[in-house]
Amino acid sequence: MSHFNRIAVIGAGLIGGSVLLAASRRKAAHSLSGWSHSKDSRQLLKAFAGVEVFETAAGAVKDADLVLIGTPVDKIRETLIAIAPGLKVGAVVTDVGSVKESVLRDAEVLPSSVTFIGSHPMAGSEKAGAAHAKADLFDGRVCFITPSGNEDAAGVQRLGDFWKSLGAITVECGAKQHDAFVAITSHVPHASAAALMLAVARSPEFNIAAAGSGLRDATRIAAGEENLWVSILLANADQVVAGLNSVEKNLQELRDAIKAGNKVKVESLLKAARIARQSLDSSR
Repeated sequence: MSHFNRIAVIGAGLIGGSVLLAASRRKAAHSLSGWSHSKDSRQLLKAFAGVEVFETAAGAVKDADLVLIGTPVDKIRETLIAIAPGLKVGAVVTDVGSVKESVLRDAEVLPSSVTFIGSHPMAGSEKAGAAHAKADLFDGRVCFITPSGNEDAAGVQRLGDFWKSLGAITVECGAKQHDAFVAITSHVPHASAAALMLAVARSPEFNIAAAGSGLRDATRIAAGEENLWVSILLANADQVVAGLNSVEKNLQELRDAIKAGNKVKVESLLKAARIARQSLDSSR
């Protein structure tokens, strides 16, 4: 069922490209348009069935009822400024950024004739770009909808229905609450994995040929593109720093117990971590 007549995706990388593929397959709109900053990416998008590709962002949003911004968080403000002249009166504008408070402030540059509602599908990957887009990327994944409270309720409902039509499970919450949650479940794990990989790689004893699956599993997300993650970590700096402080506290507790030869304490900490980790699998 179509929730919007025309959907435009600006910044069609992994998430934006997947939105186009999923929307096309599930007939979430009567027509689809897309734009990417990269000429190569625009060429790639032309292979997506039913997607009209434009050379400018402003051209892509013309007549769109829903405009989805998929650019990096630190580029969203300039992207919104660029598309503002081409936006249709009454259009709903959303984004897929993993930080919401800063994006909500950026959205203040939009004209009052459109409605901005933040959203964030928890469906990323360490692989970036439209070449890795998948039509089923959002199946069973949580997508946060973060209204400010000033929007028309019907617009929020339509946006939520759109994400559900792509297979996502929607959760509504405020921008601040969202940023605190994703900091501890996504941003801090990424920063921690990066720190762990650096510690291993900088060790004089490190031999890549002898690296086992444990190291690969623990550091997989550190393979994410830094040009994307630097903007995320800095945009959510306060929450990320608080989370890293907690990681340091727990790491120090384990380190001190190991140093002291405290078998009971070490076993207790490892057991608590094991149970918590196993609960992640059982929650699926």
